[in-house]
Amino acid sequence: MSTNIELAAQKREITGKKVSAVRAEGFIPATIYQHGKDSVNVKVEYQPFVKAFASAGYGQPVHLKIEGKERLAMIKHVHVDPAKNTYMHVEFHAVRADREVEAEIPVHIVGDVPAEQTGNFLVRPNDHVVVKAKPADLPESFEVSAETLVNPGDSLTVADIKDVAKGVEMISESELTLAVVEEPRAVEEPEEDEDVDAADVPSNNGGDSDESSEDDSDNKSE
Repeated sequence: MSTNIELAAQKREITGKKVSAVRAEGFIPATIYQHGKDSVNVKVEYQPFVKAFASAGYGQPVHLKIEGKERLAMIKHVHVDPAKNTYMHVEFHAVRADREVEAEIPVHIVGDVPAEQTGNFLVRPNDHVVVKAKPADLPESFEVSAETLVNPGDSLTVADIKDVAKGVEMISESELTLAVVEEPRAVEEPEEDEDVDAADVPSNNGGDSDESSEDDSDNKSE
């Protein structure tokens, strides 16, 4: 469980295409969605959000401070400008401290990977798992040891996560692969073109090249 992550927000009246003015002022347009109630448009300062998102990700609650009031919320989606790699819009989902929520929790593989010492490499098809818990009980991350990753084909699955605390329910399937050892693939070198003698290549005019025809005509004229 992490420490409280706080983020100031302001109510936002500007919507639609005009939100570019909000971004120009150093804010990110955001929306807070809440079950059974109307969504609320807000804006958050860019750099404070970057810091909060780095800490919370999609797995930790954020304490939003809005005009003297506090709302507990999870970051559910962040829209990114692919060209500039900047945050364009944030979706928050309001949650209650006394009710369970689903969240994505990162999984870290700790220790040296024995397979990498012998020239193999590790593939991570999944580096997060989904759990359900009350916001205050959500873990920051899980850890699994790399010691069993020795030979090609060795893998780690959700079943290898042993530190699931009381009050936390694992939603991801136990068979979900977190990491697998693979051998490096051999790189096939392209075949080299065989050298061809120019004398072996027939020309388009019965064996004489264009250059030789021009030379013969020049000699005749002389």
